[in-house]
Amino acid sequence: MRMLLVTEYFAPHPGGTAVYYYELTRRMPEVQWTVVARRHPHAAGFDRRQPFRIVRTPFLPIPKVRMVVEWLTHLLVALWITVRDRVDVLHAGQLFPVGLAVYVVHRLTGVPYVTYVHGEELTTLGRRPVAGWAIRKVLARAGAVFVNSRFTWGQVRGFGVPETRIRLARPGVDLVRFRPTDGAWLRARYGARDNRVLLTVGRLIPRKGQDTVIRILAEVARHVPVVYWVAGEGTQAEQRRLEAIAEEHGVQDRVRFLGAVADSELPALYSACDVFVMLNRKTPDGDVEGFGMVFLEAGACGRPVVGGASGGAVEAVRHGVTGYLVPEGDGAAAVRALVSLLRDPESRERMGEAGRRFAARHAWERRAQRVQAICALLRARHRKATAPRGRLVEWPP
Repeated sequence: MRMLLVTEYFAPHPGGTAVYYYELTRRMPEVQWTVVARRHPHAAGFDRRQPFRIVRTPFLPIPKVRMVVEWLTHLLVALWITVRDRVDVLHAGQLFPVGLAVYVVHRLTGVPYVTYVHGEELTTLGRRPVAGWAIRKVLARAGAVFVNSRFTWGQVRGFGVPETRIRLARPGVDLVRFRPTDGAWLRARYGARDNRVLLTVGRLIPRKGQDTVIRILAEVARHVPVVYWVAGEGTQAEQRRLEAIAEEHGVQDRVRFLGAVADSELPALYSACDVFVMLNRKTPDGDVEGFGMVFLEAGACGRPVVGGASGGAVEAVRHGVTGYLVPEGDGAAAVRALVSLLRDPESRERMGEAGRRFAARHAWERRAQRVQAICALLRARHRKATAPRGRLVEWPP
């Protein structure tokens, strides 16, 4: 089966979306994949090591112009590959604008397509007139819509997609890579000393809630010696905002911004912390956490987690089992949850073990098998519908 994935983000881009598509594609060895994705400065070596072809498209950091150029490039490249390679199923990694390019290729060639929804695009882009119109077009013609959580399922249903075409494909976790390991060297590198370590891994954007953790850190420190590690990149403006909040609350010496962390170091980083925390929330512009792959990764490394009871994160954390879910805006509840775990090593160990068992149920292989099976069905239906029909000829007696 020949399949084409068109996406803005693909490894080695940082972030859960890029990881999601990389893990799915590499776990379908029977499929002849071609991936069309945005250029990345470190992609050349990575792409050469993959068993499938990756076509990188240019990215112009110019608002409005970038979107038009990138959309047109995706459309032309995807159309060329679809016709040349006789692609069986198209995959749209985003609803807009990538999804609109895949939709046009489908209308021109008849090749079926599937699309993926991660949650926040419907609560943000879906509100805008042009993007909302395009998203409805893409969803209406998709052979299947893969969603990352029940929360996102509900968002898709709100756009009129029947349940029969929605398929749950939650993010998974690489159980070979993410497991408890030695993190002492990272504690030494970052000067944790005798402090307990809180860790957040994620982009520096408001919905991830790093600012909330910083604001309550002084109160947590009143009960237990603690430092807070923030792993991930964002705009300079957002990091400056977080640094200003730390200074305002007098915890600048307890907060350490690690920047981008190498993939090879992530398991050790999770293992080095005492509690993983991401107090995700829905922002005023509608941005929301669709699932939260990092909760599974931390759990697979044997660490308890504390998350925000918002969006799809409620499906990534089993409250009272693998960690705690905290209501949005309830700083006191967040402090109680963190302090109780930081003070109680037995609870941390028990919840960490439960997190490992929970993560084991989210192996990527299962996700890939489900996606591949549905795509095989779409291919079979398309071939049946387009097969030439012979005329019935009556022979003379």
